Amino acid sequence: MARIENLEEFSLSLMTRPTKVMGIINVTPDSFSGDGVMVTSDYIQKAVDQARVFIQQGADILDIGGESTRPGAKPVGLKEELARVIPVIEAVHSEFPDVLISVDTSKADVARASIRSGATIINDVSGLMMDPDMTSVALDENVPVVIMHSQQGSSIQQIDRTDPLNKCGLSIDSIVADDLDRLAIHAISRGLTRHHIILDPGIGFAKTQDQNLALIGNLDRIRNLGYPVLLGVSRKSFIGHVAGDSVEKRLPGSLAAATIGIMKGAHIVRVHDVAETVQAVRIVDAIQKAR
Repeated sequence: MARIENLEEFSLSLMTRPTKVMGIINVTPDSFSGDGVMVTSDYIQKAVDQARVFIQQGADILDIGGESTRPGAKPVGLKEELARVIPVIEAVHSEFPDVLISVDTSKADVARASIRSGATIINDVSGLMMDPDMTSVALDENVPVVIMHSQQGSSIQQIDRTDPLNKCGLSIDSIVADDLDRLAIHAISRGLTRHHIILDPGIGFAKTQDQNLALIGNLDRIRNLGYPVLLGVSRKSFIGHVAGDSVEKRLPGSLAAATIGIMKGAHIVRVHDVAETVQAVRIVDAIQKAR
């Protein structure tokens, strides 16, 4: 079973090369990227097949989620989310017991059930802010948790979005870094250690397109906090905003953004297109090593 026995060693391993690739498995009918496995009745087998392909292509972690976080997505209730993700996690874990699985959820009950079904990482897009019991789950189960920057608990409203030059003097990277540092300190005050924590700047969440770009370009500000950094840029709307392409045509932009993100400090990249990203990551890592 792919349990993380030593969190300190695991955290340190994330912060050393090679960069880790996290493949996205959406157990949803309404994913913004159009790749949700629930569009067919045999979605559990489809998820297992997708996991197999991702593993063969070089994915280090599989991220399984049952609720779309795209703007305007309909909220999913607890019972429905459990019904979606638990059978998939069980099936994927049974087929690939040595592969790390993260569960993409903001519900503590879903996280706990997922860990007990084979997941090993919690990926919480609310930054531990939506469900007060999420920190306790990570502590009780002794698993890493991704704290993502989003609208909950954010100071981002301090930035004047009508001021493109940001004359007020506040930069998006400093605000997001400060917010994430505060969230991490709060989690530690509730019993977690630094080694439980992975930070995610939350590209595309409660940020303008220009702020997303600036945040990727200044990701080292978040890396300097001293935690592993996860970056999710794959197929997101800021790529379409810049390049003018639809979701299915955003692979080149996704690779470009991930490349810059890695060079600026990302330790893990969360992606839809694993094979292409793995090749890009290997080149970036090799260049970084050769400098």
